[in-house]
Amino acid sequence: MKKLSHIKRLAPLFAAAAIIPAAASAAEGDIEIPYGNLGLNNMTDMILDMQSKLQQSTGITFNYDLYAVLLTNPYGGQSQGTNYTQEMIFSLTADMDQIAGWKGGSFVISGAYDSGENLGNKIGNFFTPSESLVVNGAIFYQMYIRQELETAIGKFDVKLGRISMGSNFAGLPAFGNLVSGGMDSTPEAIFSNSPFSSSPTATWGVVGSYTPVEEITLSAGLYQIPQNIASSNWNGTNMTINSNDGYMAMFQAAWSPEFYSQKDKDGNVVQGTGLEGYYQFGGYFYGGYDMPIFGTDDFRGNGYGFYLQGQQMVWRNQNNLSQYVTLWAGAQYAPVKSIAIMPWMVYAGVQLQGFIPHRSQDGIFVSWMTGWFSGNYERSVNTEATYETVIEVTYVYQLNSNISIQPDVQYIMRPYGNTNIDDALVIGGQLVVSF
Repeated sequence: MKKLSHIKRLAPLFAAAAIIPAAASAAEGDIEIPYGNLGLNNMTDMILDMQSKLQQSTGITFNYDLYAVLLTNPYGGQSQGTNYTQEMIFSLTADMDQIAGWKGGSFVISGAYDSGENLGNKIGNFFTPSESLVVNGAIFYQMYIRQELETAIGKFDVKLGRISMGSNFAGLPAFGNLVSGGMDSTPEAIFSNSPFSSSPTATWGVVGSYTPVEEITLSAGLYQIPQNIASSNWNGTNMTINSNDGYMAMFQAAWSPEFYSQKDKDGNVVQGTGLEGYYQFGGYFYGGYDMPIFGTDDFRGNGYGFYLQGQQMVWRNQNNLSQYVTLWAGAQYAPVKSIAIMPWMVYAGVQLQGFIPHRSQDGIFVSWMTGWFSGNYERSVNTEATYETVIEVTYVYQLNSNISIQPDVQYIMRPYGNTNIDDALVIGGQLVVSF
């Protein structure tokens, strides 16, 4: 099952970059809930102060993230219902330079606790309505060492250990602000077409990134694929490497330009003041991992696929840098249709940031995604399965830099590509707490 990327740290960091580029300097006149957001601001300050003191005294940073989603479908689908899902991520990052003089080195370990059920089982659709849906119970997540190195020819970043693929591949900053699991934080088709892993699933792997110039990053990773990686009983505690394990290799080229940046009085470019963009082209190949060939009793032991996606800020108020418009779009393609449930998926969206009066840190997100099911798959299930489309509108109400709430509306068309299932309306909300 798919989930958010990294130690759940990438999504909060991306969200912070997308939602509150200047959280500490919110526009004067912003209105918040009375009594310091009902005391949440004071609690946040205390936690951040403890984090800072712990990091300064020991070199260890403790992080906690909560993603809690309550959704209901009052209309449509196979049946109606209400489901609550949540994911909690706990992680420790040790700065090995501060602790042991290991320059550029760090150690990360994390775990998760998840609960809830998939509302999509009642609706009968493909794209998961809640991004916080994963397996139930406690899970051992990531554990890896990291080495960062700056040289005359560029920057190198290597991770070795228990790593999630979603930590480094196939995610855009804007995705972390959505509620639907269909796109947050990796568009969902790749999970059904390959053994792609994301939070809170991690396996043994090695990932390397090379940044020859500031705007370009080239990444490659090789991961272990245990035979039981898709099991509902997966808890991450079995760390053996077996002879029948498969593998998955991933590659990605990323470009992160910034156009029309402001300049200071000396003529130097001021980063973070222009039109920021982020683009990715990636691919994957896996082997030794059996995928059923639709309509037969046979399996295929390898497959591959590609993705192309990007987001671009297209307008920014130069008198108020917290107000801007960002567009994103992308596509995934898995050519081997005999094993790919959804060979094609396309998606797009828009972020309207800082347009609500007196709420400079809030954002409105509108997204669209469509996935086409394989004809081989449709024939094997002996029922109509053409394409599914989901439109989502969500409003991120940023209580402060660490806590947000967001009402959410999703409209699901042709659930699982079946016209015999009524289109479904999903409404609800999400609470995000990230320290």
